[in-house]
This record gives sequence, C-alpha cells and structure tokens, in this order.
Amino acid sequence: MSKPAPDSSPRARTFAPLRAPNASELIVRRIGEAIGSGVLAPGEQLPSELELATMLAVAPMTLRQAIAILREAGLVETRRGKNGGTFVSANVVDALAARKRRVDRGSLRELSDWRRAVSGEAAALAAERIDRDRLDQLDGFAEAARRQADEGFPAFRLADSRFHLAIAEASGSARLAAAETAVQAELGEVLAAIPAPVRARRASTGGHVPILAAIHDGDAAAAREATVRHVEATYDWVVGLSAAPRARQSPSSFRRRVT
Repeated sequence: MSKPAPDSSPRARTFAPLRAPNASELIVRRIGEAIGSGVLAPGEQLPSELELATMLAVAPMTLRQAIAILREAGLVETRRGKNGGTFVSANVVDALAARKRRVDRGSLRELSDWRRAVSGEAAALAAERIDRDRLDQLDGFAEAARRQADEGFPAFRLADSRFHLAIAEASGSARLAAAETAVQAELGEVLAAIPAPVRARRASTGGHVPILAAIHDGDAAAAREATVRHVEATYDWVVGLSAAPRARQSPSSFRRRVT
C-alpha cells in the first residue's frame, strides 16, 4: 500500500520543520510571507508556542524571539487569558497598507521576470493537471478578488494573492507553490508602496479572466501566455502609478518614486 503524498500546501509549508542555523529569522520570514500572501488570514490563531516550536523543530526561546519580532511589526498580537494565544492581527491589512518603500524599477523588473517564470509555468501545469474540485475553488478565488477590487486595496491584495496561490497549488509542484508564495509576499510589499486606484484593481482582476479561461480549457500554452501578459500589465501600472503624487500632496511636494 503506497504512502499518502505529503501535504505540500502553503499552510503546511509555513509550519514545516526548519533546518537552518538562522531559525529565528526564517520563522519571521516564513510566517510573515504567509501573512503577506494571505495564507494566514486576519484574526487567525496560530498554534500554541509549544505546538509551533515542535512543528518547526526549534527551541521555544527561538520561537518566542520570532513571535516578538512579528508582534512589534504589527503582524501578530498576543492575547492573555482562557481564550488567549497568538493571532494574526485583526487589522493586519491596515498594517500591510501602511508599509511604504521606494519602488526601484530595476528591482521591479527582476521581480516581474521571476514572476513570469514561476507564475507562468504554474498556470501552464495547472491547465494540464487541475481537477474539478480545485477548478471550482479557483473560480471562487477569482470571484472574491473581483468583488474585493471595489472594497479597498489591502483586502483586494490578499484576495488577489490567494487566486495566484491557488493556481500554483493546482500545478501539483510543491516547489512552484513555495516560489509563488515568496513572489506574492514580495509583490505585496511593492504594491503597498504605490497608490492603487479602483480602476487599476479592476483592470488587474480583468487579467485573471483569460488565465482562468485557459485553465478551464486545459490549454497550457494559453494559460502561460495569459499569465505573462498579466504580469507585464501589473509591471506597467506599478511603474506608472509609482510616479503619481499621493493624495493631499501639493505639486511641489511630488517626488518621482521610481528610479
């Protein structure tokens, strides 16, 4: 009798054992990426410190150091009492939205090239391998992203990320799924640094339509091509909007944010 395949979902990878000397930093990165990409939802409770330390194969002190960093960053909160524990911050979308950084065009180009390779191949394999249950789930994620486009950028960003993560999961490749998680976390940081008008969010969800259609049709080449077009469209509007002035800025205070 064959053994069941190991769980390779983003959630399972978040809590998989660590094997590295810089365990504290890797915990921060892994949980931070999971929060930033929507794998861990706002308000969600993490396993207890003892359970989490055991799952990650680290010392409790190492885990506590990492949780403290995440707490100071506003990504998690610790509650005391009978129903206490560590939770993803309920207002984590606001914390993510408040993070601003300079958008460097060269770095964005590199990220987009990486995303083309990872997301494009994931979509192609998903078109070949997806089953009906995952296809229905993917349809739901696409619809959720479409609805959230009008509701504000932070919530939309998490819904959009979940859509792309679902495609990577449907590819059947654990490595592609892990790479997509990292792509979406880094992309989230870039997108948080720029204005995100409703029209741009709607246009982004419009780019999901041909990807989804190609996956439904089982057309790997079309799925890859549609994903590459989507990535390049995102690159274009990020470059354009990163040069736009923020709300309430006077023309004299405007500074170009893309180098």
